[in-house]
Amino acid sequence: MANTIKLKRSAVSGKAPAVGDLQLGELALNTYDGKLYTKKDNGTASIVEIGAGGGGGGASGPILQAAYVISENVTLATNYNGLSLTSVEVSSGYAVEVPSGATWTILA
Repeated sequence: MANTIKLKRSAVSGKAPAVGDLQLGELALNTYDGKLYTKKDNGTASIVEIGAGGGGGGASGPILQAAYVISENVTLATNYNGLSLTSVEVSSGYAVEVPSGATWTILA
């Protein structure tokens, strides 16, 4: 079964989608601000900015590249989110920690 990712776009500065604008599995991209959003539902639906805070490998929620190899310890900050495209490899001896309130989505 193929997975389909739906993308919605906006070019309005500061515009983020509302909960009702996205279904689970859909992404929203603000092309003006360069921000990516998704909907999460862990009992209460909410919109989260993927990679909020930026920074590759840092604590504030990296947006990781395709076939990304992690060669350092990575801890997402609470309430920040990461996105990886395709596979992610964690080098021997290193760890990735996703604390409560954070998410790391891997699109393969």
